[in-house]
Amino acid sequence: MENSKKEVLSGSGALVRELGKLQGYATLIGVLIGSGIFVVIGTAGGMTGPSVPLSFLALYPVILSTAMAYMVFLSTPLGERPGGAYLHIQETFGKTYPAFIAVWFQWIAFMGALGVLSLSFGEYATFFVKKANPVAVACGILLLFYLVNLVGVRYYGNVQTVMCFVLLVSIVILVVPGLFHVKISNYRPLFPFGLKGFLGSLAPLFMSYAGFEALAQAAGETREARKTLPMVFFKGISLTVAIYVIMAFVAFGVLPYGELARSKSAMADVAATYLPFGAAGIVALGALMAFTTSINATLMAPPRVLLVLAEDGVIPPVLSRVHPKFHTPHVALTISTLVALALLLTKTLDYILAVTLQSIFILYIIHGVALIALPFINKKLYDSALFRPRRLLIVVCGLFSVCCMIAFSYKMLIQTWPLILLCAVVGTGVFIYGMARNFRGERVLKGAEKS
Repeated sequence: MENSKKEVLSGSGALVRELGKLQGYATLIGVLIGSGIFVVIGTAGGMTGPSVPLSFLALYPVILSTAMAYMVFLSTPLGERPGGAYLHIQETFGKTYPAFIAVWFQWIAFMGALGVLSLSFGEYATFFVKKANPVAVACGILLLFYLVNLVGVRYYGNVQTVMCFVLLVSIVILVVPGLFHVKISNYRPLFPFGLKGFLGSLAPLFMSYAGFEALAQAAGETREARKTLPMVFFKGISLTVAIYVIMAFVAFGVLPYGELARSKSAMADVAATYLPFGAAGIVALGALMAFTTSINATLMAPPRVLLVLAEDGVIPPVLSRVHPKFHTPHVALTISTLVALALLLTKTLDYILAVTLQSIFILYIIHGVALIALPFINKKLYDSALFRPRRLLIVVCGLFSVCCMIAFSYKMLIQTWPLILLCAVVGTGVFIYGMARNFRGERVLKGAEKS
């Protein structure tokens, strides 16, 4: 069933294990260091002042506690397959619906993220080509990465690694010289808007860390996934936090928070003060690489979600097909890409975007509850984990994550509940139809056996 490079996965078609640690880090960091960091720093400054670096640092235990669920579950035998939260929740509670509705919202979030990232790339591309049509460029970049993801996970991993390297080099060029231009006086007062302003900045800044769970979908194609992925989560998130803190430290040390709060291109304005020649180009290149790494990794994830749902009979089995030559879930990849393209071309992206952020929080909350329940409801699965924190630590981290997610999301839930409810109703309908189809299929099979 396996050789030195490839492994046929039972239950997941002919996916192959061609991703290693390097590609794992490129996937995680590429998703996390999205282009938003080049702008959101200034927006956060208007809420909490120059204490933004501390806001990013304060979110470290929040994101790490949220990621712990993936670190634990992926170190169990479930880490040998794609599916991520769906398998984790299902195997913990033994019920399909909670698992399905969680990843239904996750898939919606992926679609919204793909549309926003692609369109933002198109808008940024006008820096280099003034007359470029942002929507046309967005569709083009989405189709390009569709082809990259289609022809094999090895090509996906190699392209992602190269782009992530360029992104990190751009950040180094952007940030390191800025460390020599930091003025400590810009940090006084550190909390001009008090504790309320500081706490208020945490929820929007947390979204800079959202999307890390995409890495879990690479489990079925990563070598020694149970050992590799939990450590990639921990080290990759830690590195990303360090990058965010340093970028924010330079930004607010170089320019007063008032200027950054009014800026629509915060890091470009910062770089212009000490990189007078080509500063805007460096920032634009970094932002483009941030977009492309995020698009590529985000497009990789939803087809694996659909593949596992199709294997479980919740959605049509055709979505579980894996290309015999490329070893990629080509049908699910095509469907996901077409949905993202439709959102762009029909200008309905705003409706999905309204529930995208809330969908991420719903996923994290349900997944966090599964982590808390794991040692008590499915002790066998818990005991099989290679990364197995003590029960008390799991409960504390799980509760901390769930409480933070509820605190961050309740205002958005109040504003978007009609759309959230609509998405839940549609998802429930898909689930009921799938279960009914399975029930009919089982009855036909039993009838054939009796005859």
